[in-house]
Amino acid sequence: MAYKLLSIYIDEDEKGQKKPLYQEVLTYLTDNEIKGATVFKGVFGWGPDGVIHSIRFLRASSGLPMKIEVIEEAEVIEKILPGLKKLVHKGLITVTNIEVIR
Repeated sequence: MAYKLLSIYIDEDEKGQKKPLYQEVLTYLTDNEIKGATVFKGVFGWGPDGVIHSIRFLRASSGLPMKIEVIEEAEVIEKILPGLKKLVHKGLITVTNIEVIR
């Protein structure tokens, strides 16, 4: 069986239509029966705009980079990509072929 790693990179303060974007993405993944996802919160990062986001500079947790990661069967990832592209306007979505050992 073929698997893919889906990674979504966004800022934690990025807004969705009704709530923070990362929450809308997680709701979308749950609604599409993704078996699991992990959200990582970065302590430092910058994007194409060159603005540095860091705990040290911000003195608070807003604006920090986030990564949502999903490992799932390739056909499932391909099925959900069109909806994710509609949700994530500013950010980065990557898909990588992977080998799942266990």
